[in-house]
Amino acid sequence: MAGTTTDPVSKSMEILPLGPVVITDTAGIDDTTELGTLRMEKTEEVVKKINLAVYVLRANEEPTADDMHWLGLLKQNNVPIALFINEISDINAINAENKGDVISDTSAYVETHKGLSDLATVIGSADFTSKAKRLELLDLLGGLTPLDVEGDQTLLQGLVEEGDTIILVCPIDSAAPKGRLILPQVQTIREILDYKGLALVCQTEELPAMINSLKNPPKMVICDSQAFDRVDELTPDTIPLTSFSILMARFKGKLQDLVAGVEAIKNLKSGSKVLISEGCTHRRQCDDIGTVKIPNLLKKQGHIDLQLEFTSGGAFPKDVSQYDLIIHCGACMLTRREVLRRIECAVVQGTPIVNYGVLIAALHGILERAISPFIDEIKG
Repeated sequence: MAGTTTDPVSKSMEILPLGPVVITDTAGIDDTTELGTLRMEKTEEVVKKINLAVYVLRANEEPTADDMHWLGLLKQNNVPIALFINEISDINAINAENKGDVISDTSAYVETHKGLSDLATVIGSADFTSKAKRLELLDLLGGLTPLDVEGDQTLLQGLVEEGDTIILVCPIDSAAPKGRLILPQVQTIREILDYKGLALVCQTEELPAMINSLKNPPKMVICDSQAFDRVDELTPDTIPLTSFSILMARFKGKLQDLVAGVEAIKNLKSGSKVLISEGCTHRRQCDDIGTVKIPNLLKKQGHIDLQLEFTSGGAFPKDVSQYDLIIHCGACMLTRREVLRRIECAVVQGTPIVNYGVLIAALHGILERAISPFIDEIKG
């Protein structure tokens, strides 16, 4: 029913072999009301983030100028499109170029409506009332190659080999989710297993005992950025140390740009405007890292009376030129495409940007150690 969807609605699920995905349903693109304009702005924001697009047309309706606009916008943003013709079984409602030729499949539909074939990379019919067609749709999506995903790049690429032992320091505080680990920690454990390595997990104060229990030193220690200073003290200098946040910066963004943004910290003064942006929308706790811990850490380093602004989830300003510094989270809940877009937005507008891990390491004076495993990549 037209007008049912207002803001984009997202649902997480698993589509093999793609793996975990987030499917977002947007508002219809033919709403010309004042509210419709706002809906379209929300839809346009989604276009900038997605890796694949499913565009649905009805078999008994001509593609409109709006359809061609949005399909063109998707192609302009290099988003692979799965174009589906819904209700294709209603064959008698369609005539090819009004010449009486009945369209019996999607290829004929596209041939009839010139221009579609130049915009859509994948064509299929989708009678969504049919279970078989829904399964066909999932099979087709599973075989697509998403845009700007990591591809062969992995979180620990070049860092772990078969048989290596990696210690993961995962503090459990009041902000930790109940009964589980956070996503970057889980991803790191999974990758170590994929490399046939050994993943050892502990909290901060148990780290020395774990290191001493090993016959050989671990290949690396990876910690939560919030524990950087204490873990640095407890980890011998001979053992490489980094954080989950810095790994995510390397995996999803441009670590060199985030490291370059560190210089701006020195130039902060009273009244400087700082944007602290997070990719998720978790409920804030009394010791929340973005709104409490990082501002307090900045104050301890002498950066007082800063003008702090906060965004979360999908919100990120188009104009960031007003800020003296952007501090971004590790972005585990954002696509690489969106992370790169945000970094590029900052770089183009001349606004320094760092992420949590890089900032915290710098403020504790251990940035050089924290990025040493990637120094050749950063310089390159």
